[in-house]
Amino acid sequence: MDRTECSLLIYGATLAGLGAAAAALEAKRDVVVVERTSLVGREFIEAFNPGGEWGKPATDFGQSVRSDWIKRNLMEENGPVHLPGLHPVLCLLIKQYGLKVRFLTEIVGVAERDGRYEVLLHDASGCRPLLVEEILDTSTERLTVPGGLATPESKRLNAYLHHPDLRNAAVPAPFDDSMSVCGGRFPSEVILKVNVAPGADWLQARQRLHQFWQARPAEWASWTIAAVAGTFDSTVPGGPQRLGERWSWLPSEAFANPLSAIDQGYGSYAGTEGIRDAAKAGK
Repeated sequence: MDRTECSLLIYGATLAGLGAAAAALEAKRDVVVVERTSLVGREFIEAFNPGGEWGKPATDFGQSVRSDWIKRNLMEENGPVHLPGLHPVLCLLIKQYGLKVRFLTEIVGVAERDGRYEVLLHDASGCRPLLVEEILDTSTERLTVPGGLATPESKRLNAYLHHPDLRNAAVPAPFDDSMSVCGGRFPSEVILKVNVAPGADWLQARQRLHQFWQARPAEWASWTIAAVAGTFDSTVPGGPQRLGERWSWLPSEAFANPLSAIDQGYGSYAGTEGIRDAAKAGK
């Protein structure tokens, strides 16, 4: 990365992060998005979490996104969204807006310097500093604070389920309080959600999921796990929360669904009130 400074650094190529980046770019701000993985929208897509509470977007941008998703048959009028089809659409949005996204890049340190922040980024080329005026963290874990990562209030490990006759099979009722089942855009999308301990690591969570499913009752015997999510489905507090002057945390996963996240992310930087003002006001 040759550049050494920018106006706004957004951490996380999340739904909220991409929405905020689009709005900030429209406002003629110099924006860089940093993402630790090679994925976009993973807080919903890779977590196998279609979300809920689908309502109408608050911004024109959100309404346009909603219309596009409906046109592409990714969702119906009232949701939910078809998660596997969402990734390429978000990649297209990045291309259309010309968003500067740095994938496979970590933040390893943040320090104040002459009224700005010096952010130390690490990628395959090594460590490089980037001077920024403002930081927006949209990650679930609050990754812009390497020594103070956030623990979710609760979290789940989700999995797509398969049945030999999905068209005609009725989904049985949950057999345990620690599980729930939801559907995606199409009838074949049946998603199991199993609660795991907030502090559980990946190995512990997968063991918990498989042991839980092995003990399922007879009415669930014909249902099998087709795919396990690649990240946790977490419950985190809503934002924005102030981490410092011109440094805020707006976890994308706190929003009810992917559409709400990209809509509210855009709204946080659209108009005259930026995210820093909302954080100052304690909104």
